[in-house]
Amino acid sequence: MPKPQINKILPFDACLGAVVSMSYIGHLPHANRIVIYDAATLRVVYDETKNGLALEHTIPPDTLKNGTKYAIQGQVFDSFHNASPLSDKAYFYCLAAPSFYFKDIQNEDTFHSASLYASLVYEQENGENIDEFRFYLYDDLRNLLTESETFFTAENMNYAYRGLTDDRFYYLRAAGSTVNGIPLDTGYIKIFVNYENPKDYKLIDAQCNEQNSVVTYQTNFVVINPSDTEAEYEYRDGSINLIDRTLVYDKDFSVSGDFTLSIRGTDMYRNAVILKCSDNITSLTLSSYIYDDGQMRYKLAVSNGLCNYLLYSEPLAPRSDDIVTIHIRRVHFVYQLKCFVEKQSATGGEQP
Repeated sequence: MPKPQINKILPFDACLGAVVSMSYIGHLPHANRIVIYDAATLRVVYDETKNGLALEHTIPPDTLKNGTKYAIQGQVFDSFHNASPLSDKAYFYCLAAPSFYFKDIQNEDTFHSASLYASLVYEQENGENIDEFRFYLYDDLRNLLTESETFFTAENMNYAYRGLTDDRFYYLRAAGSTVNGIPLDTGYIKIFVNYENPKDYKLIDAQCNEQNSVVTYQTNFVVINPSDTEAEYEYRDGSINLIDRTLVYDKDFSVSGDFTLSIRGTDMYRNAVILKCSDNITSLTLSSYIYDDGQMRYKLAVSNGLCNYLLYSEPLAPRSDDIVTIHIRRVHFVYQLKCFVEKQSATGGEQP
């Protein structure tokens, strides 16, 4: 029978254990064996034989010791209990899992500057050195924006993230490996950049009550009721009357990331442009159109700078006193459009 071959084993933490495997070309094996030695003394420290076709073994936690180099051999057996020769020795290390993380940066932190200076912490109790690592910056969809040059030592683990845009979410990450191949990764650390003064700007702040999932929105957006008759809108009894009028609010108003926007109104049976929104990435236009059969549809046109895509509602025919609710939802720049009509009774109340 041919000799099997031990597959490459990266250093692992002996306190956690690991799965090791071997490769074999020959008759179908019905059992296999691994023998692990202390590489310095060649004393056998682990010997296991298991039945089955899977050529892998699980080394239980705390079977080996961190800071030690080991040798391993494998062997297979056919259905007649014939044994292959032991494989050539392969060598591996058991090393305590290293710590690799950003210093003083936590997930969901907010930073008030266009520049961010990040420092890494690397610790490994067995003296394992870093081989290489890099810093990475991603947008809120985890698309890679920038990456640093490769660093080769732990003597300087600082990096400056520059050119961060206000009112945006980012992900920071650093990744690399040690000299013996242990992967290093901080994971994706989500941050928010906001270097405007909230006293001077008019941004929406949304907070969710974790007990009842109610979202409360706060803003210092102020509606001023114009006194002249040529006004483009009317504010009365806590509502803005936009019938045959227009309200333009185009300064310091921003909603970033995913959102759901709801519009409610009466006298909505008409041909009209209802809402226009835009930022430096996308724009959207919500409009309504009455067809020849008397049915009305809402149309959402979204531009991403290259082309438009369109969404249409189901056909509607609301009366002037019916309340129409329009929901626009954006998740990862994919939009949904949904509309509801609340029929009003002759007495002015909602129909059941």
